[in-house]
Amino acid sequence: MNRGTTRFSAAPLLLLGAVAVAAVQPGNVSAPTVPIVGQWRLNLSRTHYGTGVDVRRSETFTCDIDRKLVRCVIRSVRQDGRKLTAQFATPTDASPAPVTGIPDIDSVSLSQPIPSLLDATFSFRGKPVFAYRAYRSSDGASLMIVSVDPISHSAMTTVVVYDRQ
Repeated sequence: MNRGTTRFSAAPLLLLGAVAVAAVQPGNVSAPTVPIVGQWRLNLSRTHYGTGVDVRRSETFTCDIDRKLVRCVIRSVRQDGRKLTAQFATPTDASPAPVTGIPDIDSVSLSQPIPSLLDATFSFRGKPVFAYRAYRSSDGASLMIVSVDPISHSAMTTVVVYDRQ
């Protein structure tokens, strides 16, 4: 089982990018240009999980910008009824920052190669475990998280969709 597919189809963790209008320099974080900023609710009817994924029954997450850090809180109920609350605060310059609330994950790094895309890589003890790319719809009403291989960043099979709350 590929751990890259197993963990984040939801961390939006979690959990997830955007079609933003303004340009942004790496590490220069502003709310309109970071795809995951906002309040989001999992849309199960539009979500597709690949094999081995820790399926969500429901999930919400909120991300905002505070002192040039993207701060996120993800609340998830898994298929088996487990409840998780994950949190992190990190810049978009690919530097690792602590994560709490996700088993076997202790850090996350965010990078934004272009304004409409956010890459997230979650690691444990310095080793990448899962990753995703996040895109926000042009109208800002939905967020799509695509699981990617944490090393090569090639697309995998899980696509998680969130609606703006």
